[in-house]
Amino acid sequence: MSLRVRLTLAFVAVSLVAVGVTALLINRSIAASFHRYATNVRERQQTAVAEQLGLAYGANGTFQLRRGGPGRGLPYLVVDHNGAIIGGNVEVGRLDQPPDLEHWRPIPIESDGRTVATAYFADVGSRSLPREVLAQLQFAEDVFLREIGIGLLLALLAGAAAAVAVAVYLARQITRPVRTLRESAEAIAQGDLSRRTGIQRADDIGALARSFDQMTETLERNEESRRQLFADIAHELRTPLAVIRSTVQALGDGVYKPSATHVETVMRRVDMLTQLINDIRDLSLADVGQLRLETTEVSVRSLVEAVRQRHTPLAAERELTLQSEDATGDAVLQVDRTRFDQALDNLVRNALTHTPAGGLITVRSHRSTDEQGRDWLSLDVIDTGPGFDPEELKRVFDRFYRADSSRSRAQGGTGLGLAIVRGIARAHGGDAIARNNIDGPGATVSLRLPIEVGPS
Repeated sequence: MSLRVRLTLAFVAVSLVAVGVTALLINRSIAASFHRYATNVRERQQTAVAEQLGLAYGANGTFQLRRGGPGRGLPYLVVDHNGAIIGGNVEVGRLDQPPDLEHWRPIPIESDGRTVATAYFADVGSRSLPREVLAQLQFAEDVFLREIGIGLLLALLAGAAAAVAVAVYLARQITRPVRTLRESAEAIAQGDLSRRTGIQRADDIGALARSFDQMTETLERNEESRRQLFADIAHELRTPLAVIRSTVQALGDGVYKPSATHVETVMRRVDMLTQLINDIRDLSLADVGQLRLETTEVSVRSLVEAVRQRHTPLAAERELTLQSEDATGDAVLQVDRTRFDQALDNLVRNALTHTPAGGLITVRSHRSTDEQGRDWLSLDVIDTGPGFDPEELKRVFDRFYRADSSRSRAQGGTGLGLAIVRGIARAHGGDAIARNNIDGPGATVSLRLPIEVGPS
């Protein structure tokens, strides 16, 4: 049974139960109220008949009322002081048994200020009355209640029809986006990652659809990234392998004579392949959150000073100035020292590659507070190079991304350095951010870590 049918039946059942219970309660309430009203009316009529009987007795000494007068439809008997029946409109001879006057309503008949007899009036609950008498008493009530019942039944049927119509509409409104989501999920399961629901609603289903579309976009980006990754890996492996193969083949064919130069060429390419494989492995582990961290308490000042000392010779060789600034005092971090050194080394090497001779590179540490009031510690590597293009800023942390001029393969590197930096930062509960300098040329790449949060 489909969801639409189930929802329709559920809505109809709830509506019918609600309408039925309401109709039943209304019917009972009307019946009780009308019964009280009818009883009150009969009592007033009975009192009026007793008054008319007193007037008739005073006029002609009998208890006879004219036919069709106030006593019509009200069975009664007139009983004297001795208990003898001396009048009335009920034929006692037709009764199955003598009337049980204890269950009839007595009303004294007065004439000239004295009680001359008693009128006993039968009511709906009286026994021993002929069937036609009882029918006469209940006729008005039965007709009214029957009409009310018919009206309520018609209202119930109309309500049921309306409930079915509304249930079908609501079920369709609810299941239409669900069906769209199902069809989109089936399309995605078959490999169509371009499929979107297109549902624009402001309710929970709309939120679900937006989350579904965002998930699909993420899957599509991941799939594109996976394909690009394999293509990039193949491309990165092809060049050094081709150099190694051609060199070894030339040596084997006697084109080249064995020499230290050829061995160095092969070893350089082997080192490049080894570095590429290690970088891919580290990045893959970081992407799935399985990058192993052996955390220790490390001084921020020692991190900054150590990276400056490691790269000062290379900076001097390229005619660059490398300096460090620590504004955190005695701050310490709970980090994996080896991984963090790796991340800082990648950032500094990247800055050394991009900064022209005579430039300045600064490794700076400082504290900051975001809009939510959380405290962060930032390790910034600031250069005075050409900076990033706007489009490049969007992709600077992508795998194998190189700008044409500043990240050419001739300058070395695998194109995974900044991607690994971001992976290491996120593994420690932080992130990596790149931006162009506002107060001068160059760019800043930062490692940001929440001070209260340890590594994940």
